[in-house]
Amino acid sequence: MTSQPSTLIIGAGIFGVSTAYHLIKKYPEAHIQLIDRTQYPCPLAASWDWNKVIRADYGDIFYMEKALEAVQYWRHDPLFSQFYHQSGMINLDNTDLGKEILRNYEKLGIEVDAEMVSPERFKEMYGSFYDNTDFSEVGDVFVNRDSGWAEATKALIAYTDAAIEAGVKYTAADIDVLTFGTDGGCTGVLTKGGEHITADRVILATGAGTAKLIADSAPDRTELQVDGRLVAGAVVTGIVNLDPKNGKQYTEIPVTVHSVLPTRGEAIKFRPSYSY
Repeated sequence: MTSQPSTLIIGAGIFGVSTAYHLIKKYPEAHIQLIDRTQYPCPLAASWDWNKVIRADYGDIFYMEKALEAVQYWRHDPLFSQFYHQSGMINLDNTDLGKEILRNYEKLGIEVDAEMVSPERFKEMYGSFYDNTDFSEVGDVFVNRDSGWAEATKALIAYTDAAIEAGVKYTAADIDVLTFGTDGGCTGVLTKGGEHITADRVILATGAGTAKLIADSAPDRTELQVDGRLVAGAVVTGIVNLDPKNGKQYTEIPVTVHSVLPTRGEAIKFRPSYSY
């Protein structure tokens, strides 16, 4: 053993990569290994995506505080800022969420370029784009010009590159099961290729696959099973192919979050230079 315990992190999405990066930065001499089923970025990771909304606009003030810390990295850290675009964000809903968000900013002492506007004023602000939008179920619209979006996959690749450059070992291998010692503690993994990878500490950053991995690895260990502690979810993504002429209007509007039931969703634009 080295002076620092060895660590095996399973899953190279944003949680796994971030954990590996911060561990190696704090303990440069440690042996830290990151493993996922493919070369990075794994397209099955939730953080693999064309883009993600970057915002702190939430009703939960604790979550909002953490998001505000992350936003600062997106804006100012050279590793992340190259992928961040401050387009603004709007939220269409028929609740008091927007007003609650503004109150949270006030409680936290954060100055933000955000406001609630009427649908009529909102249409004036963004030209003719929303002329045919049905606002019959919508109250005032929350607008935050300080929010935006990030090129998620490119950022994840850069983050993984930085972790590897700092000393993290990356392994592409499909995990069969977790392995356990005589004391019941997890000792590592057995890959489907038959390789046994061990470490002093094992961290699962396996997202929606966590419950199945544990169930397959230790079916008789009821105390380890996920049960209702973790619920897998899914997001359906649709991509519309627009030519530069017709797509230009989409580059001039903020990220749009539509929260009026039964239809819910988000619209995030690409940069005009992207190929589809």
